Amino acid sequence: MATVVVSVDCAAANQGQCYTPELVRVAEEFHVPMTWLITVSASDPMSNIMLYHREYLHRIPSWHEIGLRVHFQSNGNYITEERERAMLIQEGKDLLKQCHVKPTAFRAADYALQASDLRYLEDIGIMVDGTPAPGVVVEGKVDWSNAPVQPYHPAYDDLKAQGNARLLLVPLATHEGQAAYLDMEWDFLQTIMERYLQQSSVISIAAHDWANGVANWRRCVQFLRGRGCRFVTLSQLASEWGG
Repeated sequence: MATVVVSVDCAAANQGQCYTPELVRVAEEFHVPMTWLITVSASDPMSNIMLYHREYLHRIPSWHEIGLRVHFQSNGNYITEERERAMLIQEGKDLLKQCHVKPTAFRAADYALQASDLRYLEDIGIMVDGTPAPGVVVEGKVDWSNAPVQPYHPAYDDLKAQGNARLLLVPLATHEGQAAYLDMEWDFLQTIMERYLQQSSVISIAAHDWANGVANWRRCVQFLRGRGCRFVTLSQLASEWGG
């Protein structure tokens, strides 16, 4: 029986549309939890947190999870400097704390996690990260070629190697260089899920709150429930993981 994690990249504040209520309705209908990762960026740290605080946090059931997503970007420039990244991680945690959220799950936008981030994430209480995307390459930012496809504890100096970090990395399900997102074509999403059902114990799927993946979310739950899968949050998976 595979375990499924579905996480949502929450960055709709400047996109003009947000499908959070519709995604929540499907989750409630089938009683499946989601992990909502609220985005903070250097150039616009507050907008997504304020949107969720004002409109959506009270609509998300308590059995879901609220986590942190950081976009390491400032004025169009990718942030690579370790201390700048650490300060942005800390700022994200502090901003969520103002909304009475203590995040234990994390994702870096654009799959752009760095090994130097690990200790800072652990220091603010992050237990689990959902960034890795095996086979995905973002030019100038990250190369996840040959990364593990199942959850693992990485090395502090190499994100693609097994190691002694306390934090658990949960790779997104991928195929042909694409990560599984609910707003992609259904046939391709189904191909990814079928592939992982054959060879994996954990399937991690994501969504964008600003893109309409609602119909696929319903089909996804029905498809995976029909194959005996269970759904958990990222942090629940981390607490259960013994690998």
